[in-house]
Amino acid sequence: MPPPDDRQPLRTTDLLVLAALNDGPQHGYALTQGVADLSRGAVRIRPGDLYRVLYRMDGAGLIEPLPDDARPEGDERRTYYRITPLGRRTARDQARMLADVCAAMLAPRKQGAR
Repeated sequence: MPPPDDRQPLRTTDLLVLAALNDGPQHGYALTQGVADLSRGAVRIRPGDLYRVLYRMDGAGLIEPLPDDARPEGDERRTYYRITPLGRRTARDQARMLADVCAAMLAPRKQGAR
């Protein structure tokens, strides 16, 4: 997958994964829990689907696996992922755009607007 285009919005699952990684590196199971928590249970990613999402996002440069020597002690079997600088910028840009859209949707309607 090529790097994301500034005009192309992220998929909902991608944005939620980036948001879950915003607080620090996580392994797959923790990411599924983080996505469910962030979405208040509305989005649940099955493990097989999560790894396809992670593979795609890694290929786009939005996330990367932690090097072996940076993994928590005693948890060498799990792969931990972290957000990259590109992923952080992309997520922030998307969050700002979505905040503007939500603000417009939640604002009182003007007289005569439909």
